[in-house]
Amino acid sequence: MLMRGAATAALVESLLRRGSDTDKQEAAAAIERLAAVPTDPGFVLNEIPLLRMRALLARAHGDEAAYCDYRDRYRAMATSLGFEGHIAWAEAMS
Repeated sequence: MLMRGAATAALVESLLRRGSDTDKQEAAAAIERLAAVPTDPGFVLNEIPLLRMRALLARAHGDEAAYCDYRDRYRAMATSLGFEGHIAWAEAMS
């Protein structure tokens, strides 16, 4: 599961850097495929990258309200779990 999340995150970030409408659609589909993978409820190693990717996708679509919501939820989860790498990424998302 960890590798799937990391691979999806890399794919989504790459697609969003390219930035075409098709790339954004492919990024959204990749996020939804990861979200659909069966996991135990509250499995944070799936939830935390999904929050980050959803924030990045919202920003790419220019949806500032959704971006701020996902970013703040991502930051709160990273902080509550003490995941230093995610905390740093969340802090960089201003």
